[in-house]
Amino acid sequence: MRKEKTSFGQGLQAFGRDVLQGVRNNIAEHEEEACFYERQNNIATAAVAMRDAGLNDETIVSMLQKHWDLRQSETVGFIEWAHSHIPEKLPMTQPATITQVR
Repeated sequence: MRKEKTSFGQGLQAFGRDVLQGVRNNIAEHEEEACFYERQNNIATAAVAMRDAGLNDETIVSMLQKHWDLRQSETVGFIEWAHSHIPEKLPMTQPATITQVR
């Protein structure tokens, strides 16, 4: 009789560990996916900012490779995306002004 209770208890513990491990795996998977999408968004934002600043594509490729550790083939997609989101010539609504701080 004692052996059956121990088996049941061990089975219950194993079940609890399996459920907990499954929850941990789901959370880790969700966090990895969120980090991936955040990284993609940050790279795209950097590409758009560099494009908006007037840098040429070769410079953008170099910067993305240097700072984001991307292969050249990976940078192409980000640059194409930046081109589609930033028109060639952005109209300025008014010139920037510089004010002195006292």
